[in-house]
Amino acid sequence: MLTRRSLLTAVAAAGSAALLLPATANAAPPDTSTPEGWLEWFAAHRADVSAVADYGTGHRLRHRPDESRVLASAIKVVHLAAYAAAVAAGRINPDEPIRLGEWDARHPYLGDGLIGSGSHHSALTWLGVPCDEYGVAKDPEQRVPLQKLAEAMILFSDNAAADYLRARLGDPALRAAAAKGGWPNPDLRMFGGETLLWLFPEYAPPAGTPVLVRRAVGDALSDRFARDPGFRKLVLPQAFSHPPTTESTLAWVARTGRGPATGLFALHRALATGGGKAAALARDVLALGLADQVPPGADSVLFKGGSLPGVLTIGLDLLAPGRAGTGVLMLSNVSDVDFANSVPLIEAAIGSLATPGGFTGLARAGTLSP
Repeated sequence: MLTRRSLLTAVAAAGSAALLLPATANAAPPDTSTPEGWLEWFAAHRADVSAVADYGTGHRLRHRPDESRVLASAIKVVHLAAYAAAVAAGRINPDEPIRLGEWDARHPYLGDGLIGSGSHHSALTWLGVPCDEYGVAKDPEQRVPLQKLAEAMILFSDNAAADYLRARLGDPALRAAAAKGGWPNPDLRMFGGETLLWLFPEYAPPAGTPVLVRRAVGDALSDRFARDPGFRKLVLPQAFSHPPTTESTLAWVARTGRGPATGLFALHRALATGGGKAAALARDVLALGLADQVPPGADSVLFKGGSLPGVLTIGLDLLAPGRAGTGVLMLSNVSDVDFANSVPLIEAAIGSLATPGGFTGLARAGTLSP
């Protein structure tokens, strides 16, 4: 069972600053239960890290910036940018009441956390919506404002909200918003479709199949789940009678949506520094998750991360008077123990963008270009 929820609300743009530490041969594994341990982890896993950062005062860093890595839910910033653009242009009304049955139709019961505490379940609970243990609303006719779906997508990393917005806005709108922010052709897929490919591997194209084909298959499965009650009834029996193995899950992760740190960084940077109503709307939503972790002297911390087994993908902006710092970090080959240590990772991340010393230390790593 995937357990993204706790990480996605907690993982922040972790410390590119870690790369300032030299790697040590034959050293004990870093203790990532502390921020300092995460710094050591980065130094010991340089090949597993892509980082792009801008302190906001002319100092910039890049490490493996163009390497394609798993994006996970960090790509939801694209959905948010498209939603904000549509609201700003008057194409959609953020107060529009959305029927919960339509939102739930994009939630294939599993794949977003432990039963009873998954992302969608947590989002509905946050909204005061009674639901079952799988996060399905007890009253599908109940309605919530469209804005709350956008907020749930970021605050709880709700996959169903992202898929609803993608279906509602359309890929041209999402691609246009990403391109405007400097990220051409992001790897857009239905999260529910990818989850169904995990649960029903017999539907998955073979390894090596072009991304366009896999995307089409996953998107079709997502639409089938949304529209076919008979198919919905098959999901839970399949999951419990043929649960994915560790090996199949890791293989599945490797075939999910990918992209370079440069694209994710460009969009975060555009939203953090952009003028106009759309960027301001996006900033308001991105600031929700870490509102209680804004360091002294800063105005806000904007965050959207992603996680899958072995993978952490992070986008962070720190807004302060006179500057906006942005950092993107994409990690692979993360152990289960390290995966669970998200709180000290947050502390290391925010510190790296909050202080000049933490950021300038990155340039001394020898693996980054200032």
